[in-house]
Amino acid sequence: MNKLIRMLVVSVAVAVIPQVASAGFLNVPKQSLDLPTAGKVNTKGYTLAPSGFYVMCSTMPSACKVQRARNVGTSAGNLRLTVDTLGVIDRINRDVNGAIRPKAETGGTDVWKIGGSTGDCEDYALAKRAALLRKGFPSSSLLMTSVVTRRGELHAVLMVRTDRGDFVLDNLSPLVKPWSATGYRFTSMQSPDNPRMWVRL
Repeated sequence: MNKLIRMLVVSVAVAVIPQVASAGFLNVPKQSLDLPTAGKVNTKGYTLAPSGFYVMCSTMPSACKVQRARNVGTSAGNLRLTVDTLGVIDRINRDVNGAIRPKAETGGTDVWKIGGSTGDCEDYALAKRAALLRKGFPSSSLLMTSVVTRRGELHAVLMVRTDRGDFVLDNLSPLVKPWSATGYRFTSMQSPDNPRMWVRL
């Protein structure tokens, strides 16, 4: 009897582990049945954006304009998450994390920029956003987001809003994660309706 129970437990574990790995973003799923899901962050009305964001929008208006979806599917205005789109998201997260060398800003001025070989957290997130926009992802699904880490530090990430929930691309992790699995406290993000505006979370 004990042997039979052990065999059943092992069988279940073998069947479940690949799904857990895929859902945990250790690997991109091979089929749509294994695609992960995440809830959506609740928004609470408009708020002020970080000062560096306003400066960037005034000096580089193209970074803050609406871009419609091209070459990717949408559902009810959100990016349709597929094996292919998740693969693109995962690859860009890893590529940008590897291409930029972390460098903290000095002088007290918060400068948001796209491009360059060094930068801080929002520069990583902006580079990922720009890369996904070039792939045809809609601006309504690529949302710059402010969070507070477990250590109480202010941090910026890119939120990707999909028909299967909100996922986070982070320079502190090679893994794309559901927003609720990051351990962060989410404070504000770009509005999905207007990329020049921000909303409270």
